[in-house]
Amino acid sequence: MAKKNNTIFVCDNCGESTINWMGKCPSCGSWNTLKLFTEPTENTNKSIRERTSSSSSSDKAAMTSLKKIKSNDSIRISTNIDELNRVLGGGIVQGSVILIGGEPGIGKSTLLLQTASNIAKNEKVYYFTGEESLEQIKLRADRLALEDTDFSISSESNCDNIINTLLDDTPSLAIIDSIQTIYSPSTNSIAGSPAQIKNCAWALMQTAKLKNITIFLVGHITKEGTIAGPKILEHIVDCVLYFEGDDKGIYRILRAVKNRYGAVDEVGIFEMAEKGLMEVKDPSMVFTRGINESVFAGNVITPVIEGSRVFCVEQEALVGSSAFGYPRRLTIGYDQYRLLIIIAILEKRAHLNLSNQDVYINIANGLNVKETASDLAIAMAIASSMSGISIQRTTAYIGELGLSGEVRPVRFIERRIKEMRKFSVKEIYISKRALKEIKNIDNIKIIGIDHISEAVKKLGIGSSI
Repeated sequence: MAKKNNTIFVCDNCGESTINWMGKCPSCGSWNTLKLFTEPTENTNKSIRERTSSSSSSDKAAMTSLKKIKSNDSIRISTNIDELNRVLGGGIVQGSVILIGGEPGIGKSTLLLQTASNIAKNEKVYYFTGEESLEQIKLRADRLALEDTDFSISSESNCDNIINTLLDDTPSLAIIDSIQTIYSPSTNSIAGSPAQIKNCAWALMQTAKLKNITIFLVGHITKEGTIAGPKILEHIVDCVLYFEGDDKGIYRILRAVKNRYGAVDEVGIFEMAEKGLMEVKDPSMVFTRGINESVFAGNVITPVIEGSRVFCVEQEALVGSSAFGYPRRLTIGYDQYRLLIIIAILEKRAHLNLSNQDVYINIANGLNVKETASDLAIAMAIASSMSGISIQRTTAYIGELGLSGEVRPVRFIERRIKEMRKFSVKEIYISKRALKEIKNIDNIKIIGIDHISEAVKKLGIGSSI
């Protein structure tokens, strides 16, 4: 007798599965998202095993001594896009699966089309699109002026057919745009469901490893900013990239949040131009205004570290009287909870009354600053805006704030200071404990402080409020 299929209910939002239907998902709390799913006993991976297996299965797993395994460098293919190579750790690794997500219109397909065109000059490339017609892809290629290279494109959305094509005529690079639009007939659910995404991604991953194909997967994101589908999708792939930035602006930030072949939190900076995404070689000139431009109260520049690179960023604060009983604290590109902590430190330790003031923080050009080394600069930007006293562009602040108001040292302080040289910075406030790490820094005055109140008093801000 044939084995019966297993019937479960799967949440369309988070991928949680239950044996009984419920109106509310017990994991993410979404309503009416549990859908009936019948998991078949046979899956897409069977056909792959049948076609690629040349030896019979064993009852025991084959074990190898760690010392006997040879350590070889992974073979990488350059994309001829330096910013993308940087994020990937030096180029794409053969046999890897790379997931790239971002808002609609942010430039995911444009970047991959440019990458396909560059690699197609020396390697075979296949581009599978489930969202656009072949004519639409051609129009974009014409706009990007990609006439000097050629590669194969298909509008196929059947995962089994895609895999059969990759197995029969193996390319060096395959692009799937997007993982939410392809489906496997052996999975009893619609395209984009958690079960389809999981099974198709797993089958494509096995194909990539067996045939040494690099596969790019484009992923849609949810309103929370995470890639749609079950979390297992990000566990399956080797690398996860996120495209950030305002889709109405011109700058884009490509960030690696997972990379089995390189460093995480590495970023690439791009400018969206008429002919596609252009690399930004000097991010400091993008995220700050010139040294000779007008000075406004509430604007402070500080160096931040993203991955292996250091660049300067303009941090803006606006403080004004609240028209309501509860003051507003809003941020763009900065952690809102971190802002609440900094405001509490300024009130308690620097004696600035912000209880009836709205506070707004903005990081220039869509950058998302996550490290705490910007704490001191954010605090001084708030104090500057509140008092109306401008901080000269020749002055910078680097440091993390403790709850006691203590200014703490941050990593790579010397590299940060050297990056400030291009802005003709004359003095930099840092933690006094970090002074011993500073060597060979000429023409810049380094001022060590222990407490946030010292920075406020040195500029006369405290006395004016």
